[in-house]
Amino acid sequence: MDGRAEVAGWGAGVAAPCGCGAWGRREVGQVVRGGQLGWDAEFRCGACGGGGCLGFGGEDAPDWVRGPLLERYGPVLVRLVGPGVDRGAVLRVVRAAWPVTLPQAAGLLRQLAGDGLAGTPAEAAWLCGRLAERGVAAEAVPGRGMVVAGADWPWGLSG
Repeated sequence: MDGRAEVAGWGAGVAAPCGCGAWGRREVGQVVRGGQLGWDAEFRCGACGGGGCLGFGGEDAPDWVRGPLLERYGPVLVRLVGPGVDRGAVLRVVRAAWPVTLPQAAGLLRQLAGDGLAGTPAEAAWLCGRLAERGVAAEAVPGRGMVVAGADWPWGLSG
């Protein structure tokens, strides 16, 4: 199996106010399916029975989706592994993933080659998959003790 048919997902729930005045539950999630990153969100209120889909989309999950996922799982760092990494391949992956300039892509390459690029678990899995497609070995490791805000660079810039 090439990994593109596999599905991996991460979810979190947070209390959120309902229009009826009670508190309901917002469930958010990110998924990697078929090599694509996606997100979704739903709301349910036990008091009035209200709820439904709050939204869904591709790679650019909003802060109100990313935040609860980062809070639940913590940030994950994507780092390049092994000697002799094909820097050109990494730059091609980064430029295909986000609408960044060449200098910005070079900065992301430095992050990946250094301490790592932080994201949600789904974002890290997605980026590792894209790098692997280009023959670039990368690892996703917990960013223990890191504090990551909702709209961290480059997430939210998906191309």
